[in-house]
Order: sequence, then structure tokens, then C-alpha cells
Amino acid sequence: MMSNSRKAYGSLTILAALPVVLLMSALASGQGKGAPRGGEFIRVQVQGKLQTGIMAIGGETTGTIITAKGVTWELDLGRNADLQKKAGKLNGKQVLVRGELTRRQGVEVKERWIVKVSSLDPAPKGKDK
Repeated sequence: MMSNSRKAYGSLTILAALPVVLLMSALASGQGKGAPRGGEFIRVQVQGKLQTGIMAIGGETTGTIITAKGVTWELDLGRNADLQKKAGKLNGKQVLVRGELTRRQGVEVKERWIVKVSSLDPAPKGKDK
């Protein structure tokens, strides 16, 4: 038989562990910081040639693309002034982009693949990976 002090100690242990369990549950369900809603995402890293100032019929473009191994994706720099400034300086050069891949439906281009950029840097020197 358990004493009252032992019962209270057991209850306190459960209460102390509850925030950890709730945090782990939120992270597992994709609701933690940095995880998109819905819990599913594709994070990418692309090293290729950056091009800015791209135009399309009906304005159906972000205006910035990256091409690597024959694949071209649009880049969404958002309203991040630092990323936009870097993109302007690195236009036409090899860069390393990291971000989240998304898909948007378009009118002229039925399916647009866009990387929402989290970082943009000059490509590392040395051999290709």
C-alpha cells in the first residue's frame, strides 16, 4: 500500500513530465516552430546557376530562378531585403540555396515548383557534390 507522500510525489512527477510530452506531441504533429502547418514539407538544398529579372506572361513568375542538372525551379525570396540584395549581386553565378519546396497552380504554367528560400549563398569553391 502506498503512503500519501508517495502518491503526491507520483502526481508531481506526472505533472512535471506533462510539458515535455505536450512539446514532443506538437513537434511530431508538425506544429513546432519552423514546421509548416499540416506536418508535411520538403526541404531542399540546390546548387546551381541563379538568374534574376525573369519575366513571364501574366506575371506568372517570382522573377528569380535556379537551374541545376537541367532542372529549373522558381525561387521565392519573400520580402527579405537581404535575400533580394544577395540575389541581385549573385545573378548569373553559381549559388547554394536552401529552402522549402512548394507547388502552386498556375494559368499559363499549370504546375509551378517554387523554393521558398531560407538561405542564399555563393556556391562553395572546390569540386561539385
